[in-house]
Amino acid sequence: MMRLAIIGTVLLAAWSLSARAQDLSLRLHGSNTVGGELAPALVEQWALQEGYGPLQRRQTALSELELTGMHADGRRLTVEIHSHGTSTGFADLVAGKADLWMASRPVSRAEVDRARSLGRLDNPGQEHVLGLDGLAVVVAPGNTLQSITVEQLRQVFSGRISDWSQLGLPSGTINLYARDEQSGTWDTFRSLVLEGASLRSGAQRFESNAQLTTRVANDPRGIGFSGLAAVGAAKALAIGSEMIPALAPNPQTVATEDYLLARRLFLYQSERDDPLARSLINFAMSEAGQKVVDRVGYVPQRIAAMLTAPAAGAPADYTDLIAGAQRLSLNFRFSTGLSLLDSKAERDIQRLVVFMNSDENQGREIRLAGFADQSEGSAFFSLSLSNDRVDYVATRLAKAGLRAQMARGFGGAVPVAPESSALGKLKNRRVEVWMH
Repeated sequence: MMRLAIIGTVLLAAWSLSARAQDLSLRLHGSNTVGGELAPALVEQWALQEGYGPLQRRQTALSELELTGMHADGRRLTVEIHSHGTSTGFADLVAGKADLWMASRPVSRAEVDRARSLGRLDNPGQEHVLGLDGLAVVVAPGNTLQSITVEQLRQVFSGRISDWSQLGLPSGTINLYARDEQSGTWDTFRSLVLEGASLRSGAQRFESNAQLTTRVANDPRGIGFSGLAAVGAAKALAIGSEMIPALAPNPQTVATEDYLLARRLFLYQSERDDPLARSLINFAMSEAGQKVVDRVGYVPQRIAAMLTAPAAGAPADYTDLIAGAQRLSLNFRFSTGLSLLDSKAERDIQRLVVFMNSDENQGREIRLAGFADQSEGSAFFSLSLSNDRVDYVATRLAKAGLRAQMARGFGGAVPVAPESSALGKLKNRRVEVWMH
């Protein structure tokens, strides 16, 4: 009997070790914008699809979440989400403390170089756009201000404008609310708005978008910025510039990235294949995953046709090309001086093919309009570069089975963003897609 008991104990221990060996875990670290609501919602829907049943949520610390579930075959799944800011996620990915990096800004050239041991983070196989977001500039709902320019925002947040009377409103000190230094939302705002100016001392800083907008909504003299999904009870302002008409952040203006403070939400991974991470990414990119993006409040990468009037001062040739056509809710974008598509555009090729081959779009044609930014050289070189880009997109589409009926470049005409920042220039280096 003693011998049987010992054998039974050994077998039970061996089974226990085997079961534990099959347990799965995944670590997502980084952006609060991504990790606050979007990442947990994606993980939960993905886990259901994979057969893990409803996951249990447990808050382990501030901005730290653990989700656990059990598969029918006995495997246990644990997903760790730490949302302390985009920069923290990069550091953890490089240090091997995270499997996926959540980011609310693109990886920088310096970060790509620092992470060479993980591959090349800006390659399409490692950089994945979850969805689109508009950086919303928010005020209290009773504030009568409807729009503001990027130039005015820079003056407000740097302290050169400190009273609401300087913006045409009743007098009162402007109270500033900003995200913390580790935040990708702060990085985006600093790059697109401040452009080297320093944030005014005394601004209140927050790790969470939701906490910030709640404070702004309750402060008649407050102004701040957050992700679009976190606007809550606050009011989002339309954003323009001295050269660009003000646009409100909405699904159309964010999808085309013409809204001046539009941005992308990312997941980054090592080039070393991780089947669990790859499975989650594939789900996030799927139609089911993009429905989750939409439900949470961000803009999914779903193509739609829009009624859009040509911009004031657009060249006659451009107006002729888009006459009678509808703008589609995507742009193909490029790196400086190159005609190579970025990671989102690579996926958009296939999305566009599927969209145009749908029953409702049979018999319709696409037209492509290409643009450069005005800093890319002389007017002639800019025009040549925009033609190269539009030809490249047309060729890629043709290889995928979709022929553009008209395709033409227009150089630096019809800018959609001021070119004082790198991201502003990137917005202007684009190929628009129109459906006739």
